[in-house]
Formats: sequence, C-alpha cells, structure tokens
Amino acid sequence: MKRETISYERVLYFIGNISPMYFAFRVKVNGSVKKQDLEQALCKLQQRHPLARVRVEMTQDKKQFITDENVPAIPLTEYTGQQTDWKSLIMQELQTPFDIYKGPMIRISLIRNQNTTDVIAVFHHALCDGLSAVQFLHEMFIFMADPDTDLKPYTEAPVFSKLIKKEILEIIKGRELPDWLKNKDYLKIELKPAKTEPFPRPHFAIHNWSLSEQETEKIIKQAKQNGISVHALLGAVILKAFAREFGEKEGYVRKLQSPLSFKPFLTDQAQDYFGLFNGLLTVDVDCSPERPLTAIAKQIYTELTEKINDYNPLDRYYFFNTYFLEDIKDPELYYANRPTPPMDYDVSLSNLGRVQIQKNYGSYEIEKLYGPIFSAIRGERVIGINTFRGRMFFTCIYDKDCFDHNAGNRIIEHALSMFHEITE
Repeated sequence: MKRETISYERVLYFIGNISPMYFAFRVKVNGSVKKQDLEQALCKLQQRHPLARVRVEMTQDKKQFITDENVPAIPLTEYTGQQTDWKSLIMQELQTPFDIYKGPMIRISLIRNQNTTDVIAVFHHALCDGLSAVQFLHEMFIFMADPDTDLKPYTEAPVFSKLIKKEILEIIKGRELPDWLKNKDYLKIELKPAKTEPFPRPHFAIHNWSLSEQETEKIIKQAKQNGISVHALLGAVILKAFAREFGEKEGYVRKLQSPLSFKPFLTDQAQDYFGLFNGLLTVDVDCSPERPLTAIAKQIYTELTEKINDYNPLDRYYFFNTYFLEDIKDPELYYANRPTPPMDYDVSLSNLGRVQIQKNYGSYEIEKLYGPIFSAIRGERVIGINTFRGRMFFTCIYDKDCFDHNAGNRIIEHALSMFHEITE
C-alpha cells in the first residue's frame, strides 16, 4: 500500500516533526495483561488497518507519501508501578517525537501494578483521531480475548474527503470557493530557509476526574430536559469556569473549540475505518455572571448545530485538501514560514460521548478509560471526555510553562462545583 498524503495529514506530520502533535489514552485493566496476547493483538491490528503500519516517504520533487513497506511492529514497553505512574508516562510519551520516516506512528506501554495494569496508548494525530483510537483499542482487546477472531483486513489507507456521501458532496461542490482560496492571500509570505530548533519538551500538567453513574445520568437528564446536547451543557460549565477566572479582566465573552467527527457525513463502509476523520468548530459565548448556565448551553448547542447542519467545517476541510497545495511547490518550507495561528480560544473540549469499549473482553475487565489526552502546546488547554460504563471520565492537559498552574486548578474547582450543583 502506498498513497500520497492529503493537505490535512501533511500539515500534521509537519507540526509533529517540530513539536508534539500526539494524543494518548490510559486504560485501567483489572488483573494482569499478558504481553504475548497484546503483542499478537497489535500484529493483527497492523494487518487489519493500513494506517497502523505506515511510514512517510518524501520524493525529490517534494511529494509526500505514506507506505506500509518495511515498517516495524508497534513498539511495546513494560514498566512497573514503582518505576512510573500513568500520568508521568503519558507526559513523557507526549514529549517524545515519532520517527515518521521509520514508523509506525503508534506506541503502547504497560504499567504493571499489584492488582491492575495500565495500558498506555499514544498516537500521532496525523494518523487518526480520538474516536478511531478508541476503535483501535476496542479491537485490540477483542484480539487479546480471542486471537482467532476474524476481522476483515483493509487494503487502502482511508481518506475522509474521498468517502463523503454523494448527496453531501454534491452540495459542497456546488458552493463557491471560500475567499481565502479565491484571493490566494495565504500564498503572500516570504519563504526563508527553515530554522532547525530542538524538539520542545512541554512541562505538562494533567488533571483527571470522573463522575459516578448517577451523576452522569443526571447530566444527561438535565441536557434532555433543556433540549440541548450533553456536549453543550459540559461546554457551558467549563466556559463559565473560565469566565469566572478571567472575565473581570479579559471580558466575559469566551470561546469554545469543539472537535467534530466527520463519520456521520461519510459512507457506510467508512464507519469502521481507522484514520483521521475530524475537524474543528468554535463558538463565542457570553458567559456573564448573571447569565444562567442553561442559556449559555443553549447558545452553544444552537450555534454548533447550525454549523454542523450546514456541513461546516466539512466543506472547509474538503476545500483545504482539494486545493490548498495546488500552488505550493515546497509545502514543508511553506509551513515553516507560515504564521502560527493564534490560540484564541479558552479550551478545546474533545468529547467522544459513549464509547464502544466494553466492560469485559474475555478475562480482561476494563475499569477506567481516560482520554483523549492531547499534547497541548502554545498555551492550549484541552479537556478530553469519554463516557464508559455509564460514567464520564475527564482529563485536562496544558503546558504549565504557558498556562498558570494555579489558574488551572481554580478553573477545575469551579467546574467541579458547578457539576456538583447540577447533579445534587
């Protein structure tokens, strides 16, 4: 298998070569995970999913490809709980670059404790998104529980823009090109030789917490009663916590970023593919102290729903992948000179919702799942949420050198206080 990368993948590979562009999951398993079972499962996953076994190739004429030729097995490392803990290991793994020219772009670690095992999985974001990573973990445990399970291998590395449903693609193609593509202003930059700088080692802080089944049910019920999504309610709580911390000095209009899965817009055969199928949406929200939480949540829900129903940002990513590199002869040199987009949002809320991870896979019992935990850089604050076994699991990550740790602690305390009020 060999194919050319699309613009979306290429920019993420570029960023991941000069700074972290990765994310991780922590799976807490009751009992001991057998290394041999896990190694066999990873081998089968590489046979099933092409993107689990790729590396990058560059040609002399500045084209970039991914190929599955001469790619080693997914590395598996073992530790004991005396050597490290899951947060410390994830911080270390998110600081460690992948060799994209050697591959693969997945790493797995085991931390063996007295009665439990932590499985730490780290993925390059150019390879996949959080939901695909969950699917990878789900299938990994299926193979571990029953090595003879027959899961059909795929032959091609998927590209989301080629899998858009026909009726949706016709709507997008019928739209005018966005102004940034028409006027080509993004090409008007001076191209200077790229500087070689050491790979940064962000000083990450990771916070984690979870809600009980009863608390999770109450949040779901509260969202339903108000005619909004759970994501909007969670986003309102977190934005209001940021507004309480920064509103008086910076203003009470706060910005939320939300990753959006493109899977609902793709063909049926794409639903089980492992790959990169997401985009980003943002919304500016008035979080003034006197404004009720439900009003904030309804604004988030309404504006995000309108954008999603209008196929935004699917159309932007389609145009980006179809046209962006047409007039760029050296994409890596261009990306090296392109101004860094401002980090102008308060938090990126990556909510996977109910995930397909099961409680039991044969003799393996999954107790907790934390993730996605993204490598937050340049002042980013990222909160990953998933709902597993009827409970919501949260992780918040940021670089302590870019975002005040005390402020982070206070914001989380404010958010937890509001969650408590909702679930009383």
